[in-house]
Amino acid sequence: MSNNQNSSTYQLCGARPVAVVTGAGRRLGLLMTKSLLAHGWHVVALTRGSCKTTAVEPESLASIESERLERVSCDLLDDENVEQVAQSILARHEGIDFVLHNASIYEQDQAHAQDGAAMMSFYDRLFRIHMKAPARLNQLFATALANSVRPTGNIIHITDIYVNNPNPNYALYCSTKAGAENLMLSFAKQLAPKVRVNAIQPGPVKFLPEHSAADKEKVLSETLLATEGGFEALEKAIYSILDNEYMTAAVVRVDGGRSLAG
Repeated sequence: MSNNQNSSTYQLCGARPVAVVTGAGRRLGLLMTKSLLAHGWHVVALTRGSCKTTAVEPESLASIESERLERVSCDLLDDENVEQVAQSILARHEGIDFVLHNASIYEQDQAHAQDGAAMMSFYDRLFRIHMKAPARLNQLFATALANSVRPTGNIIHITDIYVNNPNPNYALYCSTKAGAENLMLSFAKQLAPKVRVNAIQPGPVKFLPEHSAADKEKVLSETLLATEGGFEALEKAIYSILDNEYMTAAVVRVDGGRSLAG
């Protein structure tokens, strides 16, 4: 976690900024929950799974002690649950300052190729988590984001460098991430000037546990900086967007140069 206390640390007129983070239970979502709390934010952490620690995730939401943290169970694949959770958040918070669309499903098409029904069910889940739920949350939170205690409200969609150069093994994943980025552009137009909407395209910032040594070597050999960036690289990009009041409809790559070399 960054120790920089920059202009993202806000407490204006006694009001703390409120962030909503999806996929907050692990990886980038967990790191950003902890980081935003450290920077003085109130965080609504949306997670579908358990908040308990595991061998892979030794830290968890359950281990965070803060009166400024709301742990909220939300199934982004369930339309009704998304509506209920959003309305409950709005009932507690008249203003929302930042929404981080981080929740994601990253799996190869082939893992769901046993039959057409399985493939289409998988595609539907990708659509719901990468596009449908973020779009609905943007719509529902629009007024609250315009009431931000910061100069502008902010939405950041975490997409992927595969948006521009799709990996054929992840064709369905890539298409919905591309859709998420197009949604970002539409909402940037729709919600300006009170709300800024941007996207970050990560590259190989953090390998998954299932990645083999050979997988890692291949990816890093195709990356100009030839190293894992870590979630801290994305954390810095997120704060750079939050702090730059002249950024909207922008796409920021954080990939160590892989999109160019690969």
